[in-house]
Amino acid sequence: MIPSESIKFLGLETGFDLVGITTADPLETDENYLLKWIQKGFSGDMAYMSRIPQKRARPTQILPSAKSTIVLGLNYYSYSEKEPPPSQEKLDGLKGQVSRYAWGKDYHLIFEARLKQFESSLRKQWGNGLETRWYVDYGPVLEKALAQRAGLGFIGKNTLLISNAFGSWIFLAVLLTNLEIEDNQPEINRCGNCRLCLDACPTGALVAPYALDARRCISYLTIENKGLIDPNIRPYMENWVFGCDICQEVCPFNSQPVQTKEKAFQPSEGVGPFLSLKALFSIKTEADFKKQLHRTPLLRPKRKGLLRNGAVVLQNQHEAGGAHSFAQEALEQESDPLVKAHLHWAKDPIEKTINPVFQQGKKK
Repeated sequence: MIPSESIKFLGLETGFDLVGITTADPLETDENYLLKWIQKGFSGDMAYMSRIPQKRARPTQILPSAKSTIVLGLNYYSYSEKEPPPSQEKLDGLKGQVSRYAWGKDYHLIFEARLKQFESSLRKQWGNGLETRWYVDYGPVLEKALAQRAGLGFIGKNTLLISNAFGSWIFLAVLLTNLEIEDNQPEINRCGNCRLCLDACPTGALVAPYALDARRCISYLTIENKGLIDPNIRPYMENWVFGCDICQEVCPFNSQPVQTKEKAFQPSEGVGPFLSLKALFSIKTEADFKKQLHRTPLLRPKRKGLLRNGAVVLQNQHEAGGAHSFAQEALEQESDPLVKAHLHWAKDPIEKTINPVFQQGKKK
């Protein structure tokens, strides 16, 4: 059996911040939780979550020869010296907040290059008989559950993995292998009675400790959701044009963040921590959108999705000068039906009627 320290040394040498090892045994408890979560409809329109859900909890169904699972993490916390954090600046109505993970280069690109290098190091050490399969959150594996079992951290009440070293500001990747490696001890949960994340969520997406209803989550609504955003939820989405960090910002385990050593995660010009809505609405075609936001996470919702989010921010900043007049101007120049529908809503300064059923369920 290979000592876990040998693998950790290679991982850290490759540039990963966290390396943990666990078995390739099934995650039975997590599989049952996932199935119930899907049955409740909490996955929203993420249809891929309901495809082969059992496979996500059974590594050997992905790589039959798998004996061990190596979980790798990268710290992405960055702070811009040029601009204060979003929580410390009052936005002027023509800026939207961007989730910290998207301030720089697309993390998939960083992870993929580093995983190839790590895999090469493993092969040099243990020969051509090595078999591997790796994923950076786009494969059918439960990364957070495997990370907790590998000792990298614990899954908090906000459903994010929280590490001792970096809090929840981490990206994860999983590498399955036929190598038999000494596994690490699982991390235990340390949330205690704290419920700051649940109380801080403006849309009530954290319906209970460790339970996220994606259909209410600002990150899901601004990134994964492809259609209309429920008018009852829009007023609670605040300034977020891409993603949301609220449940992380209030977490005590994130009170002393560590600056990332990865330059690619530092803010890109014109992207993080704020996105100019004037610049965003000046992008008229999908081709130009891809060109301007090349190699950034902001490509995910496509042009119409990001402009849709921008329209919601315009309405939520209705007290700021110029927001509604700009919405009217953008509406006159826009052709996409999804974006136009949200701009119609944004340019009207009257108070919107909130469904009382939603309002009652907003806070848990």
